[in-house]
Amino acid sequence: MHFGATTMECLQKSCIEKFKLALESKDPIVQLKCYQLLLNIFHYPNQAISYPYIHSLVSSIVHKLQETEKSKPENAAELQVIQEGIKVVAAVIGVAKEEHRTDLVACFLPMLISFLLDENALGSATNSARNLHEFALQYLMQIGPQYSSVFKKLMASSPPMKTRLELAVKGNQEGIKEKATSKHAKTPGKSSSIQLKTNFL
Repeated sequence: MHFGATTMECLQKSCIEKFKLALESKDPIVQLKCYQLLLNIFHYPNQAISYPYIHSLVSSIVHKLQETEKSKPENAAELQVIQEGIKVVAAVIGVAKEEHRTDLVACFLPMLISFLLDENALGSATNSARNLHEFALQYLMQIGPQYSSVFKKLMASSPPMKTRLELAVKGNQEGIKEKATSKHAKTPGKSSSIQLKTNFL
């Protein structure tokens, strides 16, 4: 069976609309499957196929993640959806055209920082909120050094954001030290510590 270009465009448009509906679903399983499928499409090596989906859906995905800034995940299912959404945006940054990449990074970084908790909030946070904090911090540690000029500009323009990140890093390092001390007490002669690189701040 031969499909003409117009037929393929119609199918593609129909698929994109289905993805938009799935992103707005209240069912976390539907949202999760949607993100997982999009992650595969966005990583597809032929950009003639992947780019129309990226171009049409990335703003909806970013908007969806920005909404979660107001309400943190309440359970493991909601957490997994947000984590998958973060993976999708990170994938888009990786394949985006150079002229769009800086804007995407400048949009993505504040979103990740909004998921962070300071050392006081970490103590009383739910498992889902704490896991999201650690997941977002991990991505910040990867993306910050890669796009250090964007990162530094963003931090300079928003002192509260910089403070939030610094407090989150400090809280995370305190937690690592406590774990290391506890482990050292149980097994004398062995110690371990993980230093988070923040020299891109």
